[in-house]
Amino acid sequence: MALTRLIAIAAIGIAFGAQSAQAQEIPAAGTPLVYVRAQVILQEAPGAEEAARTFERELADMRSELQRQAAVVDSILQDYQRQEVLLSPQAKEQKQQEIMNLRNQLQTRQGEMDTLAQQRQQELLGPILEHVSSVIEEVRAENRYSIVLDASKEGLVAADTMLDITNAVLARLGRAAPPPAPSGAAVPQQ
Repeated sequence: MALTRLIAIAAIGIAFGAQSAQAQEIPAAGTPLVYVRAQVILQEAPGAEEAARTFERELADMRSELQRQAAVVDSILQDYQRQEVLLSPQAKEQKQQEIMNLRNQLQTRQGEMDTLAQQRQQELLGPILEHVSSVIEEVRAENRYSIVLDASKEGLVAADTMLDITNAVLARLGRAAPPPAPSGAAVPQQ
């Protein structure tokens, strides 16, 4: 009986110790400089996976349209090349102008689609990015961190993983954290 009671007390102590260790996963309040791994957060953010799938599907449709248009231009070019020796100089010039106009139209359409794709990506990801930014700001303000850097971007060469608040942001977003990096290790660039 005493052994069972001792085991139960030890289990409770271990549970409280684990909770206290989890609470200490983020840097102490008032730490002047911390960082997040924004790429990890954005991959795990609510709605990000669906937005990425939607964007990829729409982008594939745009690519298909451009490929169809390019195939038409290629077909006309091949027809011209087969008939070139039979055409009068005036007909050759007219056909060359037609092909050049079609190529210009294709390039214009490709530019339009690039712009549309960028706009659509912003429409899909903009609200997610705003939400993630607001959560990062909440964590920063609550813990009185002065500066939050993004370790996903170039410029941050190395940092102590004890300054990483990525898991705190993910928890606030209701997402599970990725497996932790070893304490004191260099920042994984993702």
